[in-house]
Amino acid sequence: MTALFINDKEVEVTPGTSILEACRENDVDVPYFCYHPELSVAANCRMCLVEVEGWGKPTASCCTPVSEGMKVKTESESLEKDREMMMEYLLIHHPLDCPVCDQGGSCKLQDYAVEHGSSKGRYTEPKRAAVNYELGPFVNTCMTRCIHCTRCVRFADEVAGTGDIGVLNRSDHMTINGIVEGALTSELSGNLPDLCPVGALLDKPSHDVSRPWEMTRHKSTCTECPNGCDISIESRGDEVMRIRSVDGSPEPWICDRGRYVYDAFRSDNRILSPMVRQEGVLQSVDWNDAFDRTIDLLKDKKVGILFSSQWSVEGHVAIRLMREALFPDAKVAFDLHRRDMRPFAFEEGLAMTTSQIEDADQVVILGSDLRQRLPLLKQRLNKRGRAGKPVSRIGAMNYRTNMDISSDALIRPRDWHAVIARAMEQVAELGKSAAGFDAWLGAVSDRHEAGKILADALMSESCALLVGEEIRSHEDAAALIHGLDLLMRACGHAEAGNDGRNLIPEGVNAQTLSAVFGDARVSAGEIFAAATAGELDALILVGSDPVGDGLFPSAAKAALKNVPLVQVGAISGEMGEYAEVQLPAAAYSEIEGTFVNMEGRVRVATNPIKSLGQERPLWKVMMRLIQVMGGEVPVVSLDELRKEVCARMSSLSDAWCDSGDGELIAPARNRDAAALPAARTDSFELDVVSRYSMYREGMWARASALLSEAGVRNALDDVLVHPDTLAARGLSAGDLKVSSFLGEQNFNVGVREDVAPGVLFIAKRGVAGDLSDVTAASIGGGAE
Repeated sequence: MTALFINDKEVEVTPGTSILEACRENDVDVPYFCYHPELSVAANCRMCLVEVEGWGKPTASCCTPVSEGMKVKTESESLEKDREMMMEYLLIHHPLDCPVCDQGGSCKLQDYAVEHGSSKGRYTEPKRAAVNYELGPFVNTCMTRCIHCTRCVRFADEVAGTGDIGVLNRSDHMTINGIVEGALTSELSGNLPDLCPVGALLDKPSHDVSRPWEMTRHKSTCTECPNGCDISIESRGDEVMRIRSVDGSPEPWICDRGRYVYDAFRSDNRILSPMVRQEGVLQSVDWNDAFDRTIDLLKDKKVGILFSSQWSVEGHVAIRLMREALFPDAKVAFDLHRRDMRPFAFEEGLAMTTSQIEDADQVVILGSDLRQRLPLLKQRLNKRGRAGKPVSRIGAMNYRTNMDISSDALIRPRDWHAVIARAMEQVAELGKSAAGFDAWLGAVSDRHEAGKILADALMSESCALLVGEEIRSHEDAAALIHGLDLLMRACGHAEAGNDGRNLIPEGVNAQTLSAVFGDARVSAGEIFAAATAGELDALILVGSDPVGDGLFPSAAKAALKNVPLVQVGAISGEMGEYAEVQLPAAAYSEIEGTFVNMEGRVRVATNPIKSLGQERPLWKVMMRLIQVMGGEVPVVSLDELRKEVCARMSSLSDAWCDSGDGELIAPARNRDAAALPAARTDSFELDVVSRYSMYREGMWARASALLSEAGVRNALDDVLVHPDTLAARGLSAGDLKVSSFLGEQNFNVGVREDVAPGVLFIAKRGVAGDLSDVTAASIGGGAE
């Protein structure tokens, strides 16, 4: 540690810490504009000047590292004069429009003008005017207010990785501008208004509609992706105005999907009252009538239960209690992206934190579009790239990352076995092996050279495998994950303290779902097949949309035409067309609840926003369902329910008491899961891969007009293939016929060279979504 004196008080900080960071760590106030702890140092606002004993002039504290025995002063008459001079300079061209500026009331420039500025300006020359420019659907610009702190420029380059904001010219002609008009393409663009210390960049959806002092803030958890970010929901009355990240959270940013989904809370797609289908149309009824109809559909019937991972842990346990009380033999599914239901050698969830992944010697992305799936994890990898650390990738498409990939390989999903087998051979040549290597290798005849990338990474001291949706949704996923587990164990990356096995889950609560439903879960496809075959009498759907999401849309449609549907949820989605009964359950923003993110962090949402209609917390709906159907209600309060949660998952008990040490919940390991590779059985020559789009995936995202606009801007062709795939068949891009187990369908097929040859890439679910049901297809000429 380095000892220094700040205003005559001795403090100790980590060597290399800047003076400004040392002051912040010790609650010493130093004004600044351009500094941000997550960005590189620019040192261009000069507001953070301090005096150091023995130095001839003030220094910028943000870029000056501490040294042993250094004596720093942050307050003096000369410093106050310097700060007043800097404020006068910054305000020369700034408009006096604080009363109409959205930043008013939470603006650093306002605060510092009062604290450090002069009461009168001396500048009388003409002021400069700046041109506003388009920054996408989420960011509004008013560049006459810009003070050139360059936070936005550094964010676009270092965090978003897009580099589409830059500095033009110098001195009085300096401007911050989009490199190309309308070029802000980052999935993190909504952080710019939060990042801007003045009112130059503003939140477009809430522009001119609210002021900071009008807001009531609610602590909640975003459930839109597995990252499960801490969020602050800001509301005025019962209307949500914006969602922001939480200071002090492990992730300082939130993605646009989690930030702008809030307009879906008030969309027409919300289920705000009990509904019953009468004469072919869903009609609003009271709770008693809705439950009477539910009893008719479910009493003494064989049912299948399908629910979403996005509910709170309390909600999931309530679903389990409902099943035990009413349908003890019911099939249960909660995953729309998993075909292989055999036990995985390592279950869903990350063994490492995102910061540990960032610091690992090697990172290998296996079949995942992190930019769409987990943009916050992707920005962590951007930081790795800037630090010169390698990131390797193997998959069916060179998904856009806006970063340098050290080693990249395009493969088809059918090649995954050969990739892992090649890696096994290489590590075995180096004397590393694990029990089961020979049996696994013996079941695979092919070898793929992309395995060298994987093997080379495994030779490092620490290696993080990010196992993505291409493997997780594979028909032979259990065998692939067993092979990866053998590799990690052989190379010493599966031990406590050095476990690099990270299986990216479908959503939040993956670790707890395995604990609660591990003995009862089946594939969603199995439930739909049973319903279609007449083995089930009804389906209970709790906050899931298998027609709009996942890998079983056509199977879901066939099942829903055959059996009645009872829908419990906050939002209707595609399921409103099929539901006989809808029971409204409160959204994640409207409940107190507990969530577990992909790292195993336990997050408790408190102070929920007010419900808009008759919706109730899911656990209350489940308990009432038990009651009206003649069962014995197991819990009658949230406290009782949480005791039941603790009884089933002792690892969660610390989340509700002060004695908790904040340990992460690790994903389960199944040492006995030893699935061997299976041979392919279909004859189709193309592998089908479904794209995940953060603007189109999920009921909430599709109900959000804000996200839908971004989805249109980022839309691709229905289906994508490599140019060689078409050339080999004498075809050209356009309207073409796709053949699969579903029959023949025509789609608009586009070409991209970053798609692996031999892959049919579904880029636009909801249009080509039915193809997600299959893993292989053929392509031919379009309809005549």
